[in-house]
Amino acid sequence: MSTRQKVIIVDDEPRNQRIAIEVFEDLVEYRVAGSGEEALALIDQELPDLVLLDIMMPGIDGYEVCKRIRSNPKMAQVKVLLVSGRAMLEERMKGYEVGADDYMTKPFVPEELQAKAKVFLRLARTEKELSDLNLNLDRLVQERTNQLLDAESKLVSAAKMSALGEMAGGIAHEVNTPLGTIGMLAEQVQELLNDEVVDRKTITEMNGRIVETVKRVAAIVLGLRIFSRDVGGEPFQAVPVKKIVDDTLILCKERLKSHKIVLNVASIPDDLNIQCRSVQISQVLLNLIGNACDAIGGLQDRWISIECESREESVLVSVTDSGGGIPKEAREKLFQPFFTTKGVGKGTGLGLSISKGLIEAHQGSLSVDTSCKNTRFVIQLQKNITQKRVA
Repeated sequence: MSTRQKVIIVDDEPRNQRIAIEVFEDLVEYRVAGSGEEALALIDQELPDLVLLDIMMPGIDGYEVCKRIRSNPKMAQVKVLLVSGRAMLEERMKGYEVGADDYMTKPFVPEELQAKAKVFLRLARTEKELSDLNLNLDRLVQERTNQLLDAESKLVSAAKMSALGEMAGGIAHEVNTPLGTIGMLAEQVQELLNDEVVDRKTITEMNGRIVETVKRVAAIVLGLRIFSRDVGGEPFQAVPVKKIVDDTLILCKERLKSHKIVLNVASIPDDLNIQCRSVQISQVLLNLIGNACDAIGGLQDRWISIECESREESVLVSVTDSGGGIPKEAREKLFQPFFTTKGVGKGTGLGLSISKGLIEAHQGSLSVDTSCKNTRFVIQLQKNITQKRVA
């Protein structure tokens, strides 16, 4: 493929064409057009670096050709050198107004034409190189952005699975207990069915308990399926805050019970909604509750409180525990990646930084309430937000 630059010579006079050809034949690849219509077709096909364009031609004149070149984004980098047999200021100004890069009068001196042509060809080459660099830079930036978004998504998923892992023992117990209940009730029903006189009322009651217990297990399994789903590409939806809290507590109630932590959940109106990706808000809540469990595990007084406050345009959800607050020096680093106050091997230090990122991507905020004597984290979320990408 040729790397030589291209020039299109547009003139209806053969003599002028020959002079221009002698100037350009050793310098560039060139094509010749004898009319404005032919010139526009050639320019669209060849996308030249420079057009030597006569003004006075039958049909479409040079001004109109130049105007059409400048109105076509595809031809944005084409340089236009207008040529005319008249040198009146008014004509030159009109040429500049329609987008010409320069103006020459005929008959032109070949050396001057070549000198000007070299300037604009050099400028065209430089602009093309810059454009190529920008395109390459845009591509590299996009690739890097995609890599970062992919890494961020993986970190979010890892933090989510870490939170689930911490709750795994409790979740297993939460499932095993009702399964045991179902098995016991099924055996009792079988024994009753073997009696000569079938006690239908007792069997019906036991069957009802089995159904309710199955629903309880199904709710836990559904909660796990929803929580583990990748929702990065899903749109925001209006979701009741109460549902988000209830779905989260299904995954951690047993852990709280096994650690003898009292859970207090303030009443939340059924019709209080926020626009969000509920799984991501649930992930943040689960992380805050898990951190609270770790922080107060060695205290005598162990409790966690979840409260919700509705404001005009936002909702505040707070998670408070019985701990005595977070020291000032730790608060300053709390949301930094990989910072943790837990012992070695007991935390990645990513939970809070990722939680903060998820909430901020929801156009909200996650902060520590320093006015509370206990440890309190506050999530502020907008009731209505502008859709944007969240990892």
